[in-house]
Amino acid sequence: MALTPKEKELAAVGISVAAGCRPCTSYHVREVRKAGATDPEIRQAIENAVRIREDATEAMQEQGLRHLGGDVDGAGSRDPGATTRVQELVAVGAAFAVNCTSNLEKHLEADRHLGITDEEIREVVTLSTFIKKMAASHVEKVVGVTEATGAAPGCCS
Repeated sequence: MALTPKEKELAAVGISVAAGCRPCTSYHVREVRKAGATDPEIRQAIENAVRIREDATEAMQEQGLRHLGGDVDGAGSRDPGATTRVQELVAVGAAFAVNCTSNLEKHLEADRHLGITDEEIREVVTLSTFIKKMAASHVEKVVGVTEATGAAPGCCS
């Protein structure tokens, strides 16, 4: 079963938000409206992606602080709150976009319980990969990174 255009665009909105790509977010919000999503559905995708991104940030904070020794206050332990098919698709895409393996594993398991197919998961991951690359290219343009070397002009030579 393939994703519907609405599901795919809701996932793309969440992925774009999680990846921090403003041009991608603007584009996909326009596209998801064309696909028939309501403002509450779009808002849910955005909020779900933000929860995943925040959880990933807290998990990495915990990972870094663990190397300093002492107490770690349980950062990164919040439940991202995805429960529906679309929320789970957004969660997987967002977790992939921010490289959060703990959330990715958790939501892949939830996806399977909801009957989301491997084909649909691959579709979301492919979309997330593309959006991550687009986000990076927007940032590279701002910084002035050249495509040939992957380094800023005058850097690392």
